[in-house]
Amino acid sequence: MSAAVQPKRIVVVGAGIVGVATGLHLQREGHSVTLVDPTPPGRGTSFGNAGSIAIGSVYPTGSPGNWKQVPKMLTDPMSPLRIKWSYVLKAAPWFWHFLEASRESRVEEISHYLWALSKDAMVSHRKLIELSKAYDIVKPVGWLKVYSSQQSLDRTRHEREVMTRRGVKFDVLTADEIRQLEPGLSPKFTHGYHQPENGFVSEPVKLTEAYFAKFQELGGKWVPEKVRRFAMGPNGVEKVVTDLAMYPCDAVVICAGARSHEIVAMLGRRFPLDTERGYHLNLNVQEGPELRRATVIGDYGFVLAPMQDGLRLTTGAEFAGVDAPPDFRRIYRMLELAHEALPGLKAEVTREWLGFRPSTPDSVPVIGRSPDHANVYFGFGHGHIGLTLAARTGELLTDLIAGRDPGIDLTPYRIDRY
Repeated sequence: MSAAVQPKRIVVVGAGIVGVATGLHLQREGHSVTLVDPTPPGRGTSFGNAGSIAIGSVYPTGSPGNWKQVPKMLTDPMSPLRIKWSYVLKAAPWFWHFLEASRESRVEEISHYLWALSKDAMVSHRKLIELSKAYDIVKPVGWLKVYSSQQSLDRTRHEREVMTRRGVKFDVLTADEIRQLEPGLSPKFTHGYHQPENGFVSEPVKLTEAYFAKFQELGGKWVPEKVRRFAMGPNGVEKVVTDLAMYPCDAVVICAGARSHEIVAMLGRRFPLDTERGYHLNLNVQEGPELRRATVIGDYGFVLAPMQDGLRLTTGAEFAGVDAPPDFRRIYRMLELAHEALPGLKAEVTREWLGFRPSTPDSVPVIGRSPDHANVYFGFGHGHIGLTLAARTGELLTDLIAGRDPGIDLTPYRIDRY
């Protein structure tokens, strides 16, 4: 630890990949860090993603083309988008901000903000991978998207144009080039593109657990408890009060995923965070072609990812809140399409999973210091790119807590931008 950095007692609320990576950075710097989360590290939403460290994720969920397709998607039983009608009224404020962020000028602006974070995401992860010796989990095989026609690929034209302007590297592929990367894919996929700089995490929970093991080795601790409230003093939060104990602290970091807005509300601040519920099925492959990397089946919006424990089928952006029961009907409809994508595939479903992506209306995470309390910091709202930005978010927050210049302007990520 730098002699200029004074050790602090820090409570990090949330033990997903963002919270664990942040905790590891802070503990490495010499602070005394406690992770507070009733769910074991990495066993919440961080468990079930498609495993991409997506350097090129600069295109927001809301865009001029995407939102216009929403009415059609909601009536399509094969669509990856679903909104529970009883939830529409509650979600209305979020969607209002979402539409505002979907204007072309805003998309261009937002892409700059996302690129400022994502361009160094792999570099940041490599530091933690080296520290935790998690070498065999992340593979440099890139991120592949395939389509069955030129028309389907053309729907991504604006996204690819924005990526090009930001300097994201990708290669547009012919049918033969797709087959060279993934010989087992159906020949129906004749168009696509590959982002070679993306990393593939072959078991996301193991990466989180590796970071967490190093965090513990350095003296950090996790308590399986639920935050009830914050005890305030003249300098901000003095204690984090859980259902079982009280934790005196010099600083608090909120990395609580889809529940972050509830925690933030305890501090008197409102933020329009919602959850895009995402599903996956784990397939035990008994017979069929090998898949080497996570592959987006662009015509239908699902991903096939060859994880260490099976082939993972991920899909869906469902708006129904965090408490509604899961609905696996749509993802099971995708099973037939997965078999079409990988001819000869014979597999048994061994797991059904539902997770909650913490999504901001503009796809920009909240990273920075609270405008209300000097010793409170935020690192949440990463949506589809929590795995991607976890290590970078931890670096930035560690710099802020140390009083160092983080090296980028964090104004676009402030919590009071709405």
